Amino acid sequence: MEGATGTVNMGRRITGPTRVVVPPKDLPSTKVVGKKIDKWAVGVTIAAREEQTYNITIDSFLSAGWDSIHLFCEPDVIVTENSSHFPRTYRKEKQGAWSNWFNSLNDLIDTYPDADCYGLIQDDVVFCKGLRKFMEDTLWPSEDTGVCSVFVPSHYTRNMPGWYKTNRGFKLWMAQTFFFTPEAARSCVNYEFCKKWDKEKQIDNVVGRWANETKQYPYYFSPSLAQHVGNTSTIWSKGNRAAGKRAASDFVGEEYDLGIRHAGI
Repeated sequence: MEGATGTVNMGRRITGPTRVVVPPKDLPSTKVVGKKIDKWAVGVTIAAREEQTYNITIDSFLSAGWDSIHLFCEPDVIVTENSSHFPRTYRKEKQGAWSNWFNSLNDLIDTYPDADCYGLIQDDVVFCKGLRKFMEDTLWPSEDTGVCSVFVPSHYTRNMPGWYKTNRGFKLWMAQTFFFTPEAARSCVNYEFCKKWDKEKQIDNVVGRWANETKQYPYYFSPSLAQHVGNTSTIWSKGNRAAGKRAASDFVGEEYDLGIRHAGI
């Protein structure tokens, strides 16, 4: 399908495992705090790209166990027929990565006020199977958890499996898969530094600073349960594709099924 955004890839691309340090089936028993997640509110921010990958992301997200996702579309995004039944929000004017992300988090809170988890994923990421159930069984990992990411950039890799705190402040990397507690989501959108941020990018850095200053910390899971797959960027140069530190080095693979390998957690 050809549209104003360029080619919309309708194929199903399977992303195999990279280097897995320790598979999550070996995860030790996890203490879960807070209310168990029953109601999800997850959105995907979609921007016009030379090569669209959002349909791959949505397919992978559904294969991971969810049945719906809210689409937040920048101008010139053409939603394919396969995704046309999902709830959608169209931006009348181009907002840029940060503003679309920040407004989308606000919109999720307003639209789904009783959600137990607010998630925003980007339109160039894929997941392993069984992820929804796995997250419902392991979130939240600590009382000081604010936001969790199932995508782990290569330089955040740990040898031991499990959730771990990553407090890097304004130097936090990668915002591909941020899942917030309800309290943290509301704190983030009401935080003065976040509200006043007027640059186009640096979602990860701004969230990292909010987390550090409010003591609602980021937690990442290793090995990575998602992978960054985009080869084109809407805000960075061509050299900033999904590789090196911008990709996971220990992704378990799209065909890895946490539901089978981690039953009974």
